Amino acid sequence: MQARTLCALACALVFTLTLSPAGHAAVLTGSSVHGGNAVADYSTPGAVSFDLDLDHFASTRLDFLLEADDLLGPLSLDAIVRNLSGAALTAFDFRLEGIRFARAGSVTPTFGTLGRVSYGGDYASIDFRTPEWAEFHFGDPLGEAGATDWLLSTAGLRAGDTFSITAEVPEPSTAALMLSALCMSGLLAMRRRSRG
Repeated sequence: MQARTLCALACALVFTLTLSPAGHAAVLTGSSVHGGNAVADYSTPGAVSFDLDLDHFASTRLDFLLEADDLLGPLSLDAIVRNLSGAALTAFDFRLEGIRFARAGSVTPTFGTLGRVSYGGDYASIDFRTPEWAEFHFGDPLGEAGATDWLLSTAGLRAGDTFSITAEVPEPSTAALMLSALCMSGLLAMRRRSRG
C-alpha cells in the first residue's frame, strides 16, 4: 500500500511540474542585425542578457516583450560586446525605447582602457581612453567580483509591453570631422610650401 501511495504522489508531482508554467524572461521578439553582426540571447526572468558579436560597426536593434516575472522589480541588464571587426573600438552607445535606465552598472574592457561612461534615462555612452580590440562587458555577465548589472525601470510597465535596445558605434561628431579635415588641409599646405 505504501509503494502505491508513493507512486501516486510521484506521478502527481511529475504531472503538476509539467503543467505549471515555467518562469518566463523578457522575450527577444526580433532583432535587426546588420553587417554580419550576431546576437545570442541569454535572458532569464527579471534579467535581460545577451552577447553581441560586432563583425562590422553597424547598429543592432533588439526588441523585447515583457512577461509578468520581469515586473517584480527593476530589470537587470548585462551584455558581452565582442569586437570581431579588426578595427579599434573607441566608443559605444546603448539607446533605449519603451523603457528607461534606473541605475548605472559596470563597464569592463578586456584590453582597452575605460574613459568616460555617461548615461541618462534612455541612453548609455561609453568612451574608451585606449581602444578596445577584443570585448567589453556591460554590467556583470560573468559574475565577476566588483562588477554590477545595469538596471532598467519597470515602473508603469505591464506584461505584454515591449521595449528595444539599440547598440551602436556612434558616428564621429561634426566637430571631430571638421578638426581632422582642418588638420589634413594644414598638413597639405605645409607640404606644398616645403616643395616650393
